[in-house]
Amino acid sequence: MNGKYAAIFSAIGLIAAACAIGSCSSSATSGSPSGGPTPLIGCNPGAQDISVASEMLTFGHRVPSRIPPPAYISGKIAVKFTGTGTEPEVGQALARLQAIQVHPSAASGYAVYAIPESQSPVAAAAQLAGTRGIADAQPLLARYTQNTIPNDPAFGAAPPYTGPLTTTTQWDMYYIQMPATWDSWKGSASVTIAIIDTGYDANNVDVCGKVVDSAVFDLGGGAQDKTATAQDMDGHGTNVSGIAASVTNNATRFAGVGWDTDLIEVRVFPTPGPGNPTPGSSNLDIAAGIGWAVAHGAKVINLSLGAPGVCDNAEQNAINSALGAGVVVVVASGNQGTSSLDVPADCTGTIAVGASAIDDITNPAVPTERIASYSNWGSNGDGLTLVAPGGDPSHAQQSCGVAPLCDYLQWITNNYSTTAHQFPGTGVLIAGTSQATPHVSGVAALMIAKNPGVNPATVKQLLQLYADDIGAGVKQGAGRVNAFRTLSHT
Repeated sequence: MNGKYAAIFSAIGLIAAACAIGSCSSSATSGSPSGGPTPLIGCNPGAQDISVASEMLTFGHRVPSRIPPPAYISGKIAVKFTGTGTEPEVGQALARLQAIQVHPSAASGYAVYAIPESQSPVAAAAQLAGTRGIADAQPLLARYTQNTIPNDPAFGAAPPYTGPLTTTTQWDMYYIQMPATWDSWKGSASVTIAIIDTGYDANNVDVCGKVVDSAVFDLGGGAQDKTATAQDMDGHGTNVSGIAASVTNNATRFAGVGWDTDLIEVRVFPTPGPGNPTPGSSNLDIAAGIGWAVAHGAKVINLSLGAPGVCDNAEQNAINSALGAGVVVVVASGNQGTSSLDVPADCTGTIAVGASAIDDITNPAVPTERIASYSNWGSNGDGLTLVAPGGDPSHAQQSCGVAPLCDYLQWITNNYSTTAHQFPGTGVLIAGTSQATPHVSGVAALMIAKNPGVNPATVKQLLQLYADDIGAGVKQGAGRVNAFRTLSHT
């Protein structure tokens, strides 16, 4: 393998859920004319031809009911008295309704009465109107939680789960509280995440519609490769992009953390091939990619890449410049299961992200969240910041399909590339700290959209302060990211 970074953190393995998770497009962007192509932005022509209906039929989907819920609490009314409420006329009127007091008069001045479920609260309250001794009678107005569930077919059902779970669900989005978060905060297209990775698939409508700019730095020395495009021939970058900011609520495939967040794509890995399926990216290309992304307006940098070692000057200088420009830098901790963060997660100022997973093997009836077995932690650099869902498939799951069935609780499910050299398609089961990282990048982008004045250090502090303790000690950093709590305090 060439280059300093011989592997990106897709770890554990890819499963050919591929074309089964959505239809495949035969179109692809390959090569480039001499003299340099126009930068790849958005979708290729024909990308919209990908079927939506068949995907919905294949996987099912959860859509919020369009039937309005009841406007009133059934079986109860609220009554305010002019006196003590013991007047004969009051007693008689309440008796006719078979009303029984269940809560005494509160600060509002109303007492609550239970009535038969068969009675309309509106009609019952109206019957009390004009009764001597009753100042007012009202039905209790109903209010409902507004957890926004997108209509993407693979989003699936909410916890609690029982393992193994063989129906598609993005459990990761539920665990970090995205439905509650999206109810109030969906982000902004003006706050972009730069995915510095293997590029993106311009045929995959669930990702390409979010891409507003792209560049390629794959020559090794930090020079921009203007003869190439950011089309993803690997799949990893498309997957990371989908987790961070897939086109959400479009009735197609998957949801991403950044509902309204746009993407900048910087391909820093050479094109893979049969002889070199996981080519490495150089530290100089990565540093240059960071600089280019900052210059082109990125507010968050996602680096789902790395290798063992110590932070080098090129990357640290690029990260310092990004931080100085107010750009948040989020990096994967590494997949060796060691007590040392990989590079560039150990560079100063980064948000270093490890991976959590669901254990539905020890007690399938009550799956529990834990740290993924491969997730690096450590105190080098600034130390592990926090963790996010990354999955952790068992050995058997790494070849799931027919026997055993794929258990979605052990994987992270999201987009993939139709031009990937392995398992080409629009979706994939995948696991790693690479997958944990874009969850945090997506949350950071929502934070900046809510409060444009928040700086990288404060973003990091808030993410840590409002993370959930999953009982994993030093291996969890500050805990597992909780989007709703963090956004509520941003």
